[in-house]
Amino acid sequence: MSYKNLKSQVSSLKHQVIQAVSWDMGLGNWLLGLLLVLSFQGRGNTFTPAALLDSANAAYSKNEFERSSQYYEQIIALGYSSAEVYYNLGNAYYKTDKLGRSILNYERAKKITPFDEDVTFNLKLANQRTLDKIEPAPKLFLNEWWESLKSMHSERTWGIRSILCFALFFFFIGVFIISERTFTKQLGFWMALIFFITTCITFNISRSRYKDITEKNSAVILSSSAEIKNAPTENGTKLFILHEGTVVSTPDSNGAWVKVEISSDKVGWVKRSSLEFI
Repeated sequence: MSYKNLKSQVSSLKHQVIQAVSWDMGLGNWLLGLLLVLSFQGRGNTFTPAALLDSANAAYSKNEFERSSQYYEQIIALGYSSAEVYYNLGNAYYKTDKLGRSILNYERAKKITPFDEDVTFNLKLANQRTLDKIEPAPKLFLNEWWESLKSMHSERTWGIRSILCFALFFFFIGVFIISERTFTKQLGFWMALIFFITTCITFNISRSRYKDITEKNSAVILSSSAEIKNAPTENGTKLFILHEGTVVSTPDSNGAWVKVEISSDKVGWVKRSSLEFI
């Protein structure tokens, strides 16, 4: 399990921090991102993400996996996260036999890059070590097609395409309005219609992709074993037990308890401290 080299990303780190703020967020979040960049400038080199990346990669290459995982966690705590960071962190945890946290970070990497072969392979390898063997529910063809389409590009790329299509929509509307020739007016009308439909599709793909990445609707069990109860209370009846590394859906929560779902007939409540959201 070799780590992914991140040095090529370090020189543009400040630019990435600003760009990482989603295109549809408000001014307040942009200012927050700017403050984060300024805070990097005010820190010593020891605590900058660039220095931490070098330290994490160096520790991993020396088989100091515990130290490496600590550095990667600090990078994420500073607000710099990516599929590569999660992947490398998953590898470090795997090497230290922290199976739950390894799977957690592989799953986070997979959210960002669903078709990354290294992430998919290592996640499959880690899942083979879990005690609970749960087969994922089969997906309909249309659902698989939609997921594949969304995952072709990032939510930012889909958003940019949506904006470009919207600009072309207005351009051809102008052609339709100002043109005096029948053929040109018809061309403007149909092209405007095509780009309007494309704008709607790409916008919805971008929004759905962003929702997939940011929503906390699944989690990984981190406790060695966790009791699943029929109600969100200590006095609830124990239904079954899940073990470290098991991925569960989390459709609901109630204070210190989270509702987990394995299948239609395996649903219950678990303590929030027993898991972490992906």
